[in-house]
Amino acid sequence: MPIPFRHSLQLRLATALSAALLLAALIAGGLAFYDSYRSTHKLQDDLLRQIAAHIDPQRLPENTESKRDAHIRVQTPASPHNDDYITLPPDLPEGLHTVREPGDDDTYRAYIRHTPQGSIAVLQENDFRDDMAEHAAWSSALPLLLLAPLSILLTILIVQHTMRPVRRLSQNLENRPSADLTPLPETDQPNEIRGFIRAINRLLQRTDAAMQQQQRFIADAAHELRSPMTALSLQAERLAGNTLPEPAAGQLATLLQGIRRNRNLLEQLLSLSRAQAPEAQRPQTRISSQTLFRSVIEDLHPLAEAKQQDLGVASPTDPIFHANEADLYTLVKTLTDNAIRYTPAGSRIDLSASETPGHIILRIEDNGPGIPPAERSRVFDPFYRILGSGEQGTGLGLSIARTIAERHGGRIELADSPRFPSGLLVSVYLDKRHLG
Repeated sequence: MPIPFRHSLQLRLATALSAALLLAALIAGGLAFYDSYRSTHKLQDDLLRQIAAHIDPQRLPENTESKRDAHIRVQTPASPHNDDYITLPPDLPEGLHTVREPGDDDTYRAYIRHTPQGSIAVLQENDFRDDMAEHAAWSSALPLLLLAPLSILLTILIVQHTMRPVRRLSQNLENRPSADLTPLPETDQPNEIRGFIRAINRLLQRTDAAMQQQQRFIADAAHELRSPMTALSLQAERLAGNTLPEPAAGQLATLLQGIRRNRNLLEQLLSLSRAQAPEAQRPQTRISSQTLFRSVIEDLHPLAEAKQQDLGVASPTDPIFHANEADLYTLVKTLTDNAIRYTPAGSRIDLSASETPGHIILRIEDNGPGIPPAERSRVFDPFYRILGSGEQGTGLGLSIARTIAERHGGRIELADSPRFPSGLLVSVYLDKRHLG
């Protein structure tokens, strides 16, 4: 996508320097042209003056009075009046003059010298003088004008090379996963942006500390609540084994349902904490997409069978990649579990995988009611649940799945199912550059 001119420091700097160089080249070329043009005319005037100074009117060879030397004519009053003779106005004072032959459009530059032996006129055609002056002027100006494009090209290359650290830093920030809070490198960076880098690193450090504190709080709270919740669940189940009056049995069933819901919440909080753990704690292994799907289907098959749902793998392709196995299992299981929970009985749920030059794509597709487009951006928020779904949940599943996908440089996209009249297609794009 092209960057607007006003937003590109490199483009503005290169344009300003190029315009300055072009203007300087035009001014220098114009001055060189004018100076060379004027100097050439002056040199030609000096040549006429020097020729006149070295000629003796009485010693001119008889046949040389009108011969040309570089379009220069020398004549005296005694010169024969032939085609080469230029009629000059009478009584011209000594010096330089511009004269015109009567009945002729050509003009001449003439130097008149008066001597006791007679007058000498040295003439030169102005057309020849102008051509010579223009040639000399262009010879002086053209190198400067031709140097301008080369200077502009070198300026653009120098600006690009100078701005390379800034561009590389920008690409580093843009391409890194959102969970990557490692400091930016300060070595080999221009002094002008080191303060900016230090400020970003301090911000990343504070953000990392805040996120770690939040993760520790979630993990500690979940662990602390897990044991008493388990004990409470065991006591309630033992109580359910006894014969109780009908009102008490109904209340006990409601209590057991609430305990199970809270235990599920604690398990998902622990999963979210593990998904947000540092990368160093997450070893990568070789993962087969088909093997991953089979593991998820084996664990969730009882839930799908209870709702008479058709859960299976819809593609034979088996992309192989390296990632943290627990993460990818949690990711696929969470998305598949959501599909089972939020599609009606008798629905169909298909898992598939494919591969592109840049991504591994995992898909979970169902023919349920789907998710309204207006809700698709919000369902990834923690604890957000769509009203009217009829399912009891914590609202953390998709948030956990997105955290895992982003950790692998990927993303999750929600779209309408292209294969069923209604339904949802969940596509997980895993960037190969972030996979082992």
